[in-house]
Amino acid sequence: RTPRHIIDFMVACLDPQPTDRILDPACGTGGFLVSCYKHILAQHTSPGSTIPGDKLTHEQRQKVYSNLVGYDVTDLMVKLSKVNLFLHGFPDPAIHIYDTLTNEARWDEKADLILANPPFMTPKGGVSPHTKFRVAAKKAEVLFTDYITEHLTPDGRGGVIVPNGIVATTQNAYVKLRKFLVEDSLVAVVSLPAGVFKPYSGVKTSILLLDKKLARQTKEILFLKITADGFDLGDQRRPIIENDLPEAERVVAAWLKGKRGESNLKCKAVPKSELLSSRDVALSVEKFFGEPISNGGEAPFVKLGDVASLEYGKALKEDDRTGSGFPVYGSNGEVGRHKDFIAAGPFIVVGRKGSAGAVTWSDESGWPIDTTYHVALKRDDVDLNYLYWTLKKAELNRLVEQAGVPGLNRNDAYEVEIPLPPLEEQRRIVAEIEGYQKVLDGARQILAGYQPRLEMNPEWETVTLDEVCEIKRGRFSHRPRNAPQFYGGEYPFLQTGDVVRAKGGPVTHTQTLNELGLSVSRLVQPPVILITIAANIGDTALLNYPACFTDSVVGLKPNGRILPQFLEFAMRGKQEYLDGLAPQSAQKNITVEILRTVEIPLPPVEEQRRIVTELDTEAAQMASVRSLLPRFEAKIQCVLDRVWGG
Repeated sequence: RTPRHIIDFMVACLDPQPTDRILDPACGTGGFLVSCYKHILAQHTSPGSTIPGDKLTHEQRQKVYSNLVGYDVTDLMVKLSKVNLFLHGFPDPAIHIYDTLTNEARWDEKADLILANPPFMTPKGGVSPHTKFRVAAKKAEVLFTDYITEHLTPDGRGGVIVPNGIVATTQNAYVKLRKFLVEDSLVAVVSLPAGVFKPYSGVKTSILLLDKKLARQTKEILFLKITADGFDLGDQRRPIIENDLPEAERVVAAWLKGKRGESNLKCKAVPKSELLSSRDVALSVEKFFGEPISNGGEAPFVKLGDVASLEYGKALKEDDRTGSGFPVYGSNGEVGRHKDFIAAGPFIVVGRKGSAGAVTWSDESGWPIDTTYHVALKRDDVDLNYLYWTLKKAELNRLVEQAGVPGLNRNDAYEVEIPLPPLEEQRRIVAEIEGYQKVLDGARQILAGYQPRLEMNPEWETVTLDEVCEIKRGRFSHRPRNAPQFYGGEYPFLQTGDVVRAKGGPVTHTQTLNELGLSVSRLVQPPVILITIAANIGDTALLNYPACFTDSVVGLKPNGRILPQFLEFAMRGKQEYLDGLAPQSAQKNITVEILRTVEIPLPPVEEQRRIVTELDTEAAQMASVRSLLPRFEAKIQCVLDRVWGG
């Protein structure tokens, strides 16, 4: 998963234009394509306009839609990318299922701008590419980088995120690739902090910026180091003040226009001749500032104690923690921050007391406290990430001694047998799990970012709520409400929590009333839109069956002028407004009288039907994305079961 701010940085530097044919050959969920689209719209929006891209003609906008192209090797990622672009207004996203490395069908297609964060991991046995690549290799990172350089138009531009092996490894294929880059299209190398991809990966990466036209005109390549990207380097990636990206964007953008200037960042223009005179043609930014270069590690079952030791954590009282710096870990995860660390990252934390047996991963150095162990490897043929997933599967909590505070004895843990395949197989297993995790992350990102929108038409009529529906507050007159004699009958009874959980969709009840309960309430016939007016303000739901509901919920029964689904959607858009009207008392609430005066748009009924149909389509897309979560969580579990022989 590529962080959004890194995607936006690369896009801003390369400045995509409406006429550019733009390609991401490993598009995942389409993040680079969406960012390019937003950039183009922003650059073609009139000052003060509320319509993004209003300067673009209809024909230009349609051209942009067709110019943004993505490939991915998996059908599921193609579907996710299409959904993402569809939600940004693309009528028919040009996303294709295509194996960039082994399929020649699209080899002759070029692009004016290529942006990508291709897969770093190579499958077991290597890639079996076709024969058109300039560099003979089986490593995915080499082949993808070569592919991008070869598929730019004569004046094309590109940006690709690469692991440090691409800029530093001395194997022949890597050296040959770097030589081609320097001679052909490379104009800048930007070093990123090692924690940019946390919590998903701690791998060190760089951005290669390509511009074939500029490369023909200049004899130098810019090397620039980013030490802070606006977030700390912990798993939570909390925002911080330090951020080199704006200045880096200024420097790079100027460089790509053939200009250079002073900067407080570490940056240096290095002659191509100097690079090519070096035997390994190293492109590591750190090399040019005198800093160390980071480089990119067989037994069925073994005892844990044979491959690793569990080292005691060290006490650090909460009052003694400085609140910033390195993570402090308790048995169940991070519990604070401190200026010092005692365990170098990455490392694994295992709960010793409390949540004993719980396993936590830390990409960065940290301080495991005295209720924990931290893992120290004893052998070079163990991948730490593999051991993390294995320990999670090992269920060390089964060994916990229950006397007093639950505790894990490390000598008991040492006797646990774990599967230990060869190192390359361990890495392949981790890569497979991370591939499934990428789908999960992409799906969660789309679900978190989805927000249905209503594009207003100034010709639509505006009405108050009481003009288009009957407004009735729910009823339950007895106090206390929880008196048991009213419950357990045949009449559905809806409460505030039921409406909140519905999130605008059909509501379901968790409680029923008997005949006595019905006597202090009322049975309402559908269709009705429910809206909460106390504590949770403005949550909505569709009621499609006869039910009673509490007096902290109001029912809106539409008349013939408005469709129920459209009414719900219109009121959902009023939630923030209604919440702002509620007095800031201990129990926030609004009145029926306030609801009566709320104004909503009223398009013609046919237009309402069109909007509702569009919303239903989007809801189906979101349901499809949501269904991926349990499926891919199960896939990760299946991988672990397979490793353990389950």
